[in-house]
Amino acid sequence: MDVKLAIVVLFSVLATVSPRKHSPLIGDEGGRRTQAAECQFGKTLKELGSTWFADLGPPFGVMYCIRCECVPYHRKRRVVGKVHCRNIKHECPKPSCDEPVLAPDRCCKVCPGDVNSPDVVEEQPSINVEEEKNLKHFAAVLTSKMTMETEGITTPLTTDGNPDYKATGRFTFHRRNLYYSFYATARPRGVQFVDMRGNILEEQVLTPYSKYQNDTEKVCGVWRRIPREYRRLIREERLQVTLLWERAELAITGQLYRFRTLATELYSALLEGPRPNVAGTAIVSVSTQAPSIHLTLIFTGIFGPEDMSDTPVTVRLQSTSGKERVVLEEMARVEKPSSDINVIEVRSAVSNADLNQMSKQRLSVTLSTKAGQSMSGLVRTRTTCELFHTPLSSPPDNNDKKTSGMAWMYIDKNGALKYHVRLNGIAQPDMLGLDLVISPETKTPLSAVVERRLLELEDLTPTFHNGWANGTIDQINTRHLEQLYDGELAINVATTATRSLVRGRLTPRPVADARDAPAPSLLLETEQAAGDIVGMIWAAVDNECNLHYEVILSGAKLDDRTMGLYLEDVPLIAPGAPITRRLLEEFNGNNVEGFVLGLTPTELTRLDTGVVHFNIKDLHTSKSLLRAHWKQVFIPPSCLPHYSDNNVPPVNNINSDANIPEQTTCFHSESFHDEGTQWPSRSEPCTMCNCHHGRVKCDPVICPPLPCTNPIQPSGQCCPTCDNSTFDSSNISQGCYLAGQLYSPGSTWHPYLPPNGFDTCAICSCNSSTLNVRCTRTVCPPLECDETLAVRRVGCCKTCPAATSSGVPGDPNWLGDQQVSVVRTKAEVLAAGGCTYPVGRLFENGEEWHPRVFSHGEVKSVKCHCKDGTVKCERRRHH
Repeated sequence: MDVKLAIVVLFSVLATVSPRKHSPLIGDEGGRRTQAAECQFGKTLKELGSTWFADLGPPFGVMYCIRCECVPYHRKRRVVGKVHCRNIKHECPKPSCDEPVLAPDRCCKVCPGDVNSPDVVEEQPSINVEEEKNLKHFAAVLTSKMTMETEGITTPLTTDGNPDYKATGRFTFHRRNLYYSFYATARPRGVQFVDMRGNILEEQVLTPYSKYQNDTEKVCGVWRRIPREYRRLIREERLQVTLLWERAELAITGQLYRFRTLATELYSALLEGPRPNVAGTAIVSVSTQAPSIHLTLIFTGIFGPEDMSDTPVTVRLQSTSGKERVVLEEMARVEKPSSDINVIEVRSAVSNADLNQMSKQRLSVTLSTKAGQSMSGLVRTRTTCELFHTPLSSPPDNNDKKTSGMAWMYIDKNGALKYHVRLNGIAQPDMLGLDLVISPETKTPLSAVVERRLLELEDLTPTFHNGWANGTIDQINTRHLEQLYDGELAINVATTATRSLVRGRLTPRPVADARDAPAPSLLLETEQAAGDIVGMIWAAVDNECNLHYEVILSGAKLDDRTMGLYLEDVPLIAPGAPITRRLLEEFNGNNVEGFVLGLTPTELTRLDTGVVHFNIKDLHTSKSLLRAHWKQVFIPPSCLPHYSDNNVPPVNNINSDANIPEQTTCFHSESFHDEGTQWPSRSEPCTMCNCHHGRVKCDPVICPPLPCTNPIQPSGQCCPTCDNSTFDSSNISQGCYLAGQLYSPGSTWHPYLPPNGFDTCAICSCNSSTLNVRCTRTVCPPLECDETLAVRRVGCCKTCPAATSSGVPGDPNWLGDQQVSVVRTKAEVLAAGGCTYPVGRLFENGEEWHPRVFSHGEVKSVKCHCKDGTVKCERRRHH
């Protein structure tokens, strides 16, 4: 194990582990990166409040005496996570029995059956179904004059004179993640989640380059892995959200509240009033069976202290066309008016024509009081950011299994349906139609509905080009929209020759991270595939340079297969070129979603240049099933390497483990060589080379001393030998093999040990009779001092740091009288193969020691060794 992996990582992880960081956000940070309320330990994210034992990887493993926790601390109103680790060895209770035992994976010796010990970490309970249900849907109204209760004192959150910004938000909790969506009067730059005391629990820079968000005029994102304490704030309706703009004082804030009608919301409205604090939102639910509408109106700013009780308000839903026809007008009473949030509900029967007008965004809702206060807004498709996607596969009754594809669609800012269809394996057809049909997973069989076709959407023939059909359909009515959001619809693509070429069920999914990419990529079958799986993949890189992905598959018996999603690239397009491959995730079933932390600048550059494939393999058979060539990944400029004005790339530290790819291959002398292999150089005789971390290192052959006085130099060999037998290199039976290299009978050599080079403290020989290899190390004379005091100045053996009389003239490392006064510089020690210890100590070549861990002391189970300038650490093996 290299010193930087064994020691530098050890000290940095335990002593200075940094929390996860965010991109610059406007506000009081002055553009600096801000920290998140979670911790990053190595490449693992830890929830706020969680505890664990430090896992430092091989050779150290899990240090069960070092207990770590992710603790919150405040920094300029922000709550951020910080890793705190401590040695719990001294906290072990004194056993009450005479013969305590040290159980596996424990730090303290305890009596049998005793579990009350600090070296036991309780697993955090996962979210149960009831908690998930209670955290499902929330809404908020955001204004610039909202106030906040802080320890009984009401204070405004922003200063006067701000632009009249307003917004309404929707929040959906799913698998510890809070997906958020906003309609706002102007697009903000950042979002913050704040507790009731004004502490910033989470803040994010909003994506400025999203095609979906530009087409829908929505603001979308997700707060992932919410800690338990913050989930409690959401459940108790004590969490606030703030939107920010370029200037720090431009901010609007609202509180998250739970509303039962959010589960059936189909349309939304942002209500705006004449003053900065007058705003509201409408949650619109409909029934298309017996046409009716249900309005839930949440509003603030129209009541003052004089409005004490039983205040009437008028709700009007009317057309925005020239005639301004009133669809409904109802009077509702607010029993206890509040200067903060008020809620009223209105129900009314309407006509199907009115519902269709609503789907075309031609209706507005107005709320007014007798005192002349009012607010109004256009009724649009619901605020939540959602798209609908599906892989497309051939139906069972279609004999043409070569055609596959994918489709995704969403409702744009005008209420129209934007669709994108990608087909593979089909030539330009005479007629290609796109239909919406009832999903095969609903009660109505798909085959029966295809005959009558629920909705013939579009003739794709005019727009179909190079396998793509993209367009906009504006005749989506309320009934179809309701079915679309409920996941009841499927897509059917048909030609004149077949009523169903490919089809797939449309699944609604929130837009964030990977699904906020410009487009997904179609996973195409490989030659090894059996032809029964189709799929698509979304991928995106966020502002923190993390890769997010989601794979959607369609096929039979997917739950019975264990598959692996790989990210691979071909950096050199040539016969036999190496492929760098990274396993992203193992999975079963038809869907997998995840993310990757800590991509290197090299990997991000390859993503940016598009020389990347996503590959899905069957891990049981090792066969590649599907592959997608990805060209749609946008990489934030801050994640890519920055070059100087003369366009010279920066020189990376070649010893840094951060630059080590998981699988590497070296190219040398017109050949590719695998990681860890060695070979003699073709261009430089008597030179050995090896491949280490993707880089070639070559060393000239070092010949060992010979016991004979008249050695001979065999032809084709680099070192002389005492054996005078002839050697035919073409006959493999006349030599010895070691590490793939052939040595002549009777020859001796220093073994070549990549990546350090030749080990001059060992000599190997090839027996002339048996052709067996035997390697021995230099035998050092006994020391006349304590071994811990001995030092290794030169050569392979330690010597005592005493005067000349303690030297042993027979020791080849003895320096005689010079040994008394020799004090070598750091440069001299390093030139002789010495090593620098990360904490500052200097070690001679060949020296061994036990590493010391911060707050833990000397780790006796791990021994480090300095050899030719490289430190290796290994854990002692127990037999």
